[in-house]
Amino acid sequence: MKHPAPIQRFAVILIVLTILMAACGPGGTTDAGAVTTQPGPNPTDPVTSSTTTPDGSQTSTTTTTTVPGEQRFVDIFLIKDSSYAVAVTRAVPATPDVAGNAMRALIGGPTDQELDEGLSSAVPVDTLLLGIVIEDGLATIDLGREFESGGGSFAMLGRLAQVVYTLTQFPTVNAVQFKLDGQAVTVFSGEGILLENPVTRGDYASILPLVPVSAGEAPRWVQADLPALNGVPAARQARVVLVADDDNLNVRTGPGVDNPVFGMLAPGTVVRTTGNSTPVSSSRWVEVSTPAGLGWVNERYLAAVVDRNAFAADDRVGEALDEMAGIMADLGDLTPVVSWRGLYVSHHDDPVRFGDLDDLLTDRTTYKWPSNAFDVNDPDFANEAPSRTFAEEIAASFVSAYLDTDTVITFNEPIEAGNGRLAEYAIPFALAGFNYVGVYDPGDNPEYGGLDWTIWYVSFDYEGGAPVVVGLTLDQWSP
Repeated sequence: MKHPAPIQRFAVILIVLTILMAACGPGGTTDAGAVTTQPGPNPTDPVTSSTTTPDGSQTSTTTTTTVPGEQRFVDIFLIKDSSYAVAVTRAVPATPDVAGNAMRALIGGPTDQELDEGLSSAVPVDTLLLGIVIEDGLATIDLGREFESGGGSFAMLGRLAQVVYTLTQFPTVNAVQFKLDGQAVTVFSGEGILLENPVTRGDYASILPLVPVSAGEAPRWVQADLPALNGVPAARQARVVLVADDDNLNVRTGPGVDNPVFGMLAPGTVVRTTGNSTPVSSSRWVEVSTPAGLGWVNERYLAAVVDRNAFAADDRVGEALDEMAGIMADLGDLTPVVSWRGLYVSHHDDPVRFGDLDDLLTDRTTYKWPSNAFDVNDPDFANEAPSRTFAEEIAASFVSAYLDTDTVITFNEPIEAGNGRLAEYAIPFALAGFNYVGVYDPGDNPEYGGLDWTIWYVSFDYEGGAPVVVGLTLDQWSP
């Protein structure tokens, strides 16, 4: 449906787009911490890669030049609550050594925010990455001896699993062979772990599962299990969000990840909050009511419960959209209109969080954005897909769609444009618990029969009683 009051849109479209496409300035958007590795090549130097045969002879050599600042998204695997592995996204240099860049990000470990959320890494931060060779589906990784420092069978198996999971995300890698300081490993660490043969994800499925496991005897609660919400004011309700469909939100006996888990909330469930909250490190924890009594959850994964009709009638939502478009046009600071969590952007893929909002629109870092036109698993993706900054790819597209004269605005209504996604897949699962606005710019070029359309879904939460932007989801077809 249309908004009851027309949204005021900015008028100077041509100037806006010219400014956006000329975006420049310092800054960064990734959350990756410091990485301890051997010194790497200058990013402007040519990069040479070669393929070798088992007898050591070189069969081919390829030399490419990396453009400074180009980035692409990869996953690294961290450990959740000392229980199972989860993938988190990192932006890494878009060089031919993408597997090596992913490993450097893994060695860098979790961010402060991820530590607050119960994520950890068994990989020593002083591990040296000495080299990776990928051939016929086998990745042979050479690490410094620091990689086997420490003790404990879970720590040793966990770090092996993290490396294997991270490397096998790439379609060219099916198995991993380990070397330490250039020497093949047959027995790893003082725990006596056998590594005589290449290992795969299946070798670690029971040690560090890739799906959540129950924390001891902790039950998993769905909506029907939770205390009734009859008579509970909306201000004392919260919905579980930003949790994958195969994951859960842990409920702990006290605020902070150091406290035991005694229950788990399924994504999408609505819980009663008590009004008690407390900061722990860089996060805030909220007390909630459960079938087993009161417990604590990380506030990052709770959204305000706002009636759909009330959201659609809230003029402040339109004002926030106007303000965001204006900030994007001026290449300003998105902080005033975006959630304290950061901005989650789904660009034809799972949402990626951008946390440094003040200089995000002037950051010159470029990314290989996922798209329907380019398969990220294609080895030629890095060469074929264009590299664009956040301002060029996200802000320019949103402002163009939002300011177009024939744009249609909807509230909590997915739009099925020609050749687009089905309505039930319009919003990624992690953002499904939020109210949202659809910004639909129909195709304008008669040559393509209206198929050059763009849709942006803007996800909103309420913080301090006011609407703020949490996520941007793109659905688009272009010739």
